[in-house]
Amino acid sequence: MQLNYYSSHIDRSYSGRIFLFVKRNIWLFLIDIIVILFFALPPYSWAETQLILVLIFLLIVRDIFLLNRSILHLGKFEAKGNDIIIGILNKSKISKEITEWLPDIDLEIKSWMGFPVMYVLKENEVIFKQYSYGSWTGKKMREFVDSFYDYKKEQNLWKIYKGEG
Repeated sequence: MQLNYYSSHIDRSYSGRIFLFVKRNIWLFLIDIIVILFFALPPYSWAETQLILVLIFLLIVRDIFLLNRSILHLGKFEAKGNDIIIGILNKSKISKEITEWLPDIDLEIKSWMGFPVMYVLKENEVIFKQYSYGSWTGKKMREFVDSFYDYKKEQNLWKIYKGEG
């Protein structure tokens, strides 16, 4: 009995995660089209110039925010027996591996600003947040959480069967 997740080659690439997010959430980038249209239609009045500057500032803030949220990513999640190994990607390299005991770990999905976020909890403390970047979508997060709890249930039944629980 094993539960293994390894990020895809696109998810391992920092820019790949960003491009998948943009592709799925194109509506967030409609302001970019408006700014490009303003650039294509000169000459500008002072009010139009101010509007363009405000829009560019909003785009910069949005992009910094999105880039900051996508730096850390779940690179691997291995469950072997009662041990769980969580590998966290920092941009494109696994920078941290956490080994925990299965009964101490829980997964939870919450919504943040309309986007699903998967929380990895250890005794009700958040040890990692997976935002919906890269190949992670709300549906994939729910499937992963369901398979995790199925695995956890199988491990408990196996312990009872062996007489350890």
